Amino acid sequence: MTLAISAAHNDARLAGTLAFIDTGAQAAQVLLYDGVRAASADTAPGVQNRLLVAVPLTQPAGSVAAGTLTLTPQGPGLIALSGTPTWARLVNGDGSAVLDADVGVGAGAWEVQLAQAELFAGGDAKITSFALT
Repeated sequence: MTLAISAAHNDARLAGTLAFIDTGAQAAQVLLYDGVRAASADTAPGVQNRLLVAVPLTQPAGSVAAGTLTLTPQGPGLIALSGTPTWARLVNGDGSAVLDADVGVGAGAWEVQLAQAELFAGGDAKITSFALT
C-alpha cells in the first residue's frame, strides 16, 4: 500500500524544510564536491572530497507553492578548484546539512544535472532551477 498525504500537509512539510534551510545568519548554499559521496547527510565530507564550488541562495532561500519548494540562487558561485563534481550538499545558513544529492551530466540517475562534466577554477557555476516536491 502507498502512503498518500494531502496537498496541505505536503505544503506544510515543504514550508518546514524551507524554514530549516533559512536557519542561521548566513545564506544557505549548494556545495559541489568531487570524490565519493558522504555516507549520509549527517556525515562530514571525507578528506578525499574537494569542495569545487559553493553557490549561495537568497534569503529567504525560496518559496513554496502548489506542492513544490523552489529555491533561488543569489547568483553564480566562483569555482575554486577544477574538477568533476560527483555529489552536492545543500547546507543551511548555519552550515548544517539539509540534504545530499548525486551529480551527473544531463538527464540520468542523479538529482543534480550539469551542462558539462568538468568545472574549471576561476569560472562561474550557476543554478538554473532547484525544486523539491
